[in-house]
Amino acid sequence: MTHPSLPVERGVEIGEQVSNSAVKHEKRREPLGFAFFGLFLFMVVYFARPEDWIPGLAAIPLAKITGILIFLALTFSFCSIRWRMSLEVIFLGLLLVQLWLTVPFSSVWRGGAFNVMLDFSKVLPLVIVIYGAVRSLKRLRWILFVQSASVSAITIISIVKAHTPGGRLQGVLFGMYGNSNDLALIIDISLPLCLAMALTSRSYWMKLTWTAAMLAMIYAVFLTASRGGAIALLVAALLCIWQLGLKSRRFYLLLLVPFAMIVIWLYGGNSLRERFDQTNLSPATNNQSTEASKSAQQREELLFQSLKVTAQHPLLGIGPGNFAIESGVWLVTHNSYTQISAEGGIPAFLLYMLIFWRGFVNLKDIRKCSKERKGIRLFSMALEASLAAYLVGSFFASDAYQLFPYCLVAYTSSLLVIAQRDGTISNGASKSHLLPAQIEVTDWQ
Repeated sequence: MTHPSLPVERGVEIGEQVSNSAVKHEKRREPLGFAFFGLFLFMVVYFARPEDWIPGLAAIPLAKITGILIFLALTFSFCSIRWRMSLEVIFLGLLLVQLWLTVPFSSVWRGGAFNVMLDFSKVLPLVIVIYGAVRSLKRLRWILFVQSASVSAITIISIVKAHTPGGRLQGVLFGMYGNSNDLALIIDISLPLCLAMALTSRSYWMKLTWTAAMLAMIYAVFLTASRGGAIALLVAALLCIWQLGLKSRRFYLLLLVPFAMIVIWLYGGNSLRERFDQTNLSPATNNQSTEASKSAQQREELLFQSLKVTAQHPLLGIGPGNFAIESGVWLVTHNSYTQISAEGGIPAFLLYMLIFWRGFVNLKDIRKCSKERKGIRLFSMALEASLAAYLVGSFFASDAYQLFPYCLVAYTSSLLVIAQRDGTISNGASKSHLLPAQIEVTDWQ
């Protein structure tokens, strides 16, 4: 006597086991909790800079303390982190090796190059901890929230305080917020992340809050009167309209984003329009009395000088941070690409470009392996716009030794791992649902 229901029941049991294992995999306690906690604190200190606005914290070396936390997190999680590192982490490690090699061979100032590298070297453990500890979309969302919320809050406070020497908005805090051009760039790369946070939020009020924050951030970019920041903003806006608007069928973004930028340009972009109008590099028509024309001419001279230094020191450069001395006028290159080539040599420049190339490769792979989960898709599109905005904006700013550009690439590395794991679980769950039906058809035949 046959029992046709037994294979079906066995298939259902196997399917339930696979499905339950997938659910347990999603709900189980995530590893590397201490590493993620140290990373979270570091990101708060780095982006929010509480020592600049909380009384009494200025005397406490928060950056060093959180940096030590990153190293401790890396040490204690040594056996748990995936040591099969991605290529971008390897390229970053090689970049640090190349830059450290330039220190003893520097012909300008070895001590200054050593100090710059001592501070910049914490980028490697930071990126490793991001890659190893941010293993879920929830954790990645928390890290992106810290960056987006910090930048938007500091932007709004800067607008309220209206610190505008020379008619240009500057950040109320120091570090990467103190300079108008750097403030505009950090806003540009954070805007797509704010948009992704708004689109993935379930709360109506949170959507309104993020929308208001983004409008303030766009307004602040115009107030900085940064020409490079405005160009990077345009790149970020076009990619957001294309990726998050057209491709994702959110057609309201096609009207909302251009309308907001045009209105803000008309009512808040007077200084920016004047700087664009005054930018003229032609010796015959150049008005030397305008600040914008002087700035443009000076940057052109610095660009050619940095290329000349690169040609004179192609292998090891002149050492990190030393171009300001070599320039003779104590000015940086105002170009991240020639900054890294002049101070680190052509090998450093190639590694620098490979790191960001890998970021775009990660985003391309994410779209291949994850087309269903909304959060992964939206954050990958936002990160693509942020990376493009940085690559364009960094042509007008010297930010090669800042940490936030490499954080963007690390976010893409973590998101790729999350997308691959999510696709594996989804495939396993879909196969488990098909298994009972397949067994039932076979038994009927």
